This record gives sequence, structure tokens and C-alpha cells, in this order.
Amino acid sequence: MKSTNIPYLYSRNGIFYYRNRNIWKSLRTGCKAEAFKKLCQFVSTGKTETAAKSLKDKSNLSEKITLSSNVRHIERHKTAELVKAYLLENSPRWCAREAVRVTNSLKFLPELLPQRDDAIELKKSLLEEKTPTTFNRYLKYFNAFYHWIMANYSAVSSVNPFDNLKIRLKKENISSKRNAYSAVQLKEVFKLAESYGKTDRRYWLIMIGRYTGARMNEICQLKPSDITADSIHIKGDILKTSNALRTIPTHPKLIELGILHWISCCDSSKRLFHEWRPVKGSFSHSASRWFSRNNPFKRNAVDYVDFYSLRHTVATELKQGGIPVQYAAQIMGHSNGSITYDRYGKSIEMAELRKAICAVGNKLP
Repeated sequence: MKSTNIPYLYSRNGIFYYRNRNIWKSLRTGCKAEAFKKLCQFVSTGKTETAAKSLKDKSNLSEKITLSSNVRHIERHKTAELVKAYLLENSPRWCAREAVRVTNSLKFLPELLPQRDDAIELKKSLLEEKTPTTFNRYLKYFNAFYHWIMANYSAVSSVNPFDNLKIRLKKENISSKRNAYSAVQLKEVFKLAESYGKTDRRYWLIMIGRYTGARMNEICQLKPSDITADSIHIKGDILKTSNALRTIPTHPKLIELGILHWISCCDSSKRLFHEWRPVKGSFSHSASRWFSRNNPFKRNAVDYVDFYSLRHTVATELKQGGIPVQYAAQIMGHSNGSITYDRYGKSIEMAELRKAICAVGNKLP
């Protein structure tokens, strides 16, 4: 007697039988489909309640398995569809540059919505090519995306598969993350600028960064009307924070070098650095590539400095010059870290900031 996959249905010598404990009943057919049909008739007529209950249980189990499979399908529908909906809802509150970063990060997610095992495998694969710092940045975007999914899709599991995957990095002194320029290094970067001459945008990119401490992306958005003999207005379309919108006194050294003459020769309807076109929401993308390729200092060196190090240099000079932190914060485009100053304090008078900016470039070339 050979059992089939159907409860109480057995086969012997090619003939199907109904069997339930001590009850044996020949179904008088060798066709499985017909045997199953007759078996169902036994159940429907109530000849065997036990068989009926078993068949019903198996049917319910089959339905549960199918339903469970459908739920899994709902939970794991294509990630791209969810990403599209996520970006559509949230992109308006991001700057263009941040939107590009989020979009590029979410491209690493698997085709189907990840489960815990998928998240762990994704972490391993990313760490083969990316640094722990970069992975943690991606993870921030993954977590935000999945929290949005859990809040908007009830069928999705309430457990975030990316929880606790962050890599704990050794804490470093904030000021040691980037070096400021030394006097010798400043001479080298000045040589780089002077090799292009005062009519070239690359010369003025370096000089404006040297005497304002402005971010490269802020400088690359400057228009001729933003720079006068008295002040430089940082008011680009894409700024890092609300505090980045500011006015900096024009350093006397920039006037001495001839920045006003250069501006007068530029097209007033275009940005000063319009030749470097925005890439993926970043106005400084091309300028940054140019500086990186021509930087006279080796990337792996202990005393490595880049363009952003000019910003550190200006902050260091303001600090060494005894400039009050709120003055330095306004020049650098930072918050004061105090609700008294950030919320209630108004902008510092330009005359006071002009005195402060003169601390830049005094001791170093």
C-alpha cells in the first residue's frame, strides 16, 4: 500500500483506495484524478468526518502557505518602485547635492526589498570597496529609507534589517581630521595660483579661498555683483546650511591683488566661475577635480593638505588672532552653538567683522 500526497488516498497494484484507521474502501479506479473526485464525494456526503476534517485542514494549510507567500511577495516587491516613491515625497526638502547622494546610495540596495540576511551581505560587499566611513554614510540613507517604508506600508515588517549595522569608529580629535596650511605649504599653493596668472579663474579660486575661508562650492557660485570693495556676499543657490548665507568683509589683500579689476572684465550675466559647470548638483565638482589633479601635495602624506585646508587655515588664524568665536562663526558660516546667539542674536556689524578679517594672512603668507 503506497501513500499519495492526498490524505487518506492510497494506491495498491494500480488501484486507489480510501483508508482511515480500520476503514478500507476501494475507489475502483486507477486514475488519480477520478480517485480524488470520489474521495471528495465521501467527504461531502459525511461518510467520514475525520477525512473531511483532514482534507479541510490541508486545504486551509495550503491557503495559509499561499497567503504567506503572497505576503512575502508584498513585503519584498521591487526596491526601485519604493525608492521612486520615497524620492518623490522627500526630494523637495533636500538640496540638489543631497538628493544626488541619497539617490546614488540607494542604488546599492538589492532588487527586492532586503531582509536581515540581505542587509548583512550588502554590508560585506560594500566594505570590500568602500571605507567604513563611507559605509556608515550609506547606512544613514538606508535607515532613513526603510523607516519611511515602515511608516507608509503596513504590509512591510516592522523590523528594520539595517539596525545595528553601523561600524563603530575610533573617535578622533575634530581639529586633526584636516591639516591647516603651513607657511611653506602656502608658498607652494601660491606658486600654483601664480602659474595661471591674475586673469585666470584658477588663480582667483585659490585667492578667494585663502582670504575668506569660504567653501569651494560657495566660491564657485559667486557672481560679479556679489563682490564689492567692501564685502563678499555668499548667497548661492546651494549652500550647506542656513548659516552659510552670509556677508564677509572683502580682505584688503584681495583688493591689492586686483580682484575688482578681474571682476570688471567678467561677464556680469554669468557666474565668475561659469566655465566649471555644475555636475550632479555640485558647482564645485569640476573645480575640485582640477585642484586635486594639480595639488602639489601628495594625498598619502602625513601633512597632506587640500583646498578645504584653506578653510582650516583661516579658522586657525582667526583663533590665533584672538577673534571672538561669534565673529569667526559669522565669517566661516557656522552656527554659534548657543541659542542666545543663534536664535536671538543678530548679525555683527560689518565694521567689527572687517577688523576680524584682518587677522587672516598676518602671520602666514
